[in-house]
Amino acid sequence: MKFVYFGYDFMLPAVYRLLEDGHQLIGVFTFPCDNIFNFNAQTMALAKHLNIPASQEPPSQSQIDYFTMQGCGCFLSAGYPYKIPRIDETKTRGINLHPSLLPQGRGLMPTPHIILNHPQASGLTVHKLTDKFDAGDILHQTVLPIGERETVESLSARIALRAPDILSMIFSDLPSYWSDAKPQNEKKATYFPPPDDAMRLLDWNLPVERLDAIARAFGRYGSLAQFDNTLWIVHAHDVWEERHHLKPGTVALRLSREIIIAAKDGFVCLKELQQAPA
Repeated sequence: MKFVYFGYDFMLPAVYRLLEDGHQLIGVFTFPCDNIFNFNAQTMALAKHLNIPASQEPPSQSQIDYFTMQGCGCFLSAGYPYKIPRIDETKTRGINLHPSLLPQGRGLMPTPHIILNHPQASGLTVHKLTDKFDAGDILHQTVLPIGERETVESLSARIALRAPDILSMIFSDLPSYWSDAKPQNEKKATYFPPPDDAMRLLDWNLPVERLDAIARAFGRYGSLAQFDNTLWIVHAHDVWEERHHLKPGTVALRLSREIIIAAKDGFVCLKELQQAPA
């Protein structure tokens, strides 16, 4: 089956699996990435290797119509931030892989919300593309229980590990999965907005257990820490509970590579950090 991929390097292993299964990639839509925390270099390289069109701009209706006329059997979206124009379901199909158990966890980046406050929404969903983001009928769902030390990287990796088998299975009999898809229950729908700086901030008045969860929810993307009258981006940390008499936010110790900050009921060890841009 011919297909067009909307996404970036994160879900590329699933694309390679579909190619191994004998499906044909005929177009790629990605988006500008910093290739530091999010990446599309391999996606663009694959398109170049296959000599197929690739774009980092939002797709137009004429482009969707063009690929439909070229015999595209499926428009596949995974981690794609732009709205995909209308797909003529009488001629082709469009599906999206979303990193939550829809209708819970609609939104562009639900993973930090899931780790911090909504573990019951953890999983992945393959659903039909519709005019409304993340609202299409569900073709498949997989539950991924949150681990005790879950991080944004570990949960994302678990999703990426499952995706190739799931999409291979769906592509092997897409018409049946399409016809058997179930509507989402709008009464149970929840939307998680994109995380803001307040959600990422390590408030030293919080218990270290909560500070640990915040830092794990953002991992190497970076939580935020305020000390020395400066805002810092934290990429790696440790925490422990310990009674002390220091004011929360006090720099308790400076080592060669780590900084230890007093929190409400213990300490946070900042292991990798950089000053936030002004």
